[in-house]
Amino acid sequence: MSEFFITNLSAYTSPEVLELKSKAWIQYGQDNNYFNYIIDVNNNSTTNRAICIGVSNMIYGKGLAAHDADRRPEQYAQMMSLFKKQDLRRFISDYKILGMAAFQLVYKDGKVKEVHHFPMETLRAEKCEEKSGEIEAWYYSNHWENLKPSEKPERIPAFGYGKANGIEMYVLKPYEAGKYYYSQPDWSSSMPYAVLEDEIGDYLINDCINGFSGTKVVNFNNGVPDPIKMQSIKTDVLSKLTGSRGEKVILFS
Repeated sequence: MSEFFITNLSAYTSPEVLELKSKAWIQYGQDNNYFNYIIDVNNNSTTNRAICIGVSNMIYGKGLAAHDADRRPEQYAQMMSLFKKQDLRRFISDYKILGMAAFQLVYKDGKVKEVHHFPMETLRAEKCEEKSGEIEAWYYSNHWENLKPSEKPERIPAFGYGKANGIEMYVLKPYEAGKYYYSQPDWSSSMPYAVLEDEIGDYLINDCINGFSGTKVVNFNNGVPDPIKMQSIKTDVLSKLTGSRGEKVILFS
């Protein structure tokens, strides 16, 4: 009689957009942490990260400009003072990596006085207004995945719904069929391959570190122990023959 231990690998799944009755905001992903998942996938894929950085730099180019700057110098100077280079670069980077990006607008006496980049991964859309169908606010938290029931994220009015002296959140979200609250990045269809590149890298590193081929079989021919003892033996053997990523040894008893 032989006993097999099977390790299941997680598979790529598309994000779930969840509207819960008990929450004023819309969850993005089953764990409400899909933005950070996208960031991790991009950071762990050498190819995808290089492409996103390159495209973001091309979008930014030489920064903001205006064809009528000579004819309207005051308005041009005001625009340049509002949109700082660093904020604009970060906004573009978020848009390329996450498919969405946000600016925080600070108003005084009904006029925009400051514009700052705001991390898109910290925002969740408020449920749309029933009559107009508009998203009137965004909720902020820097730890959505660990949000406690007693915590209340900060509500920030969306662009056009704030006060004369206050802040608004302008979110750039391109139209995407079947998506209303959140848009995926333009490279979302290649996300499984970005994940695969990361897994292949881990696999090869694991091969080099362990020096023990996954095609090897460890066979115990001295009887079949009870399940608890069997699991103990398996854990002990694997700890000596494998690294921290993946089980590449098949155990028979």
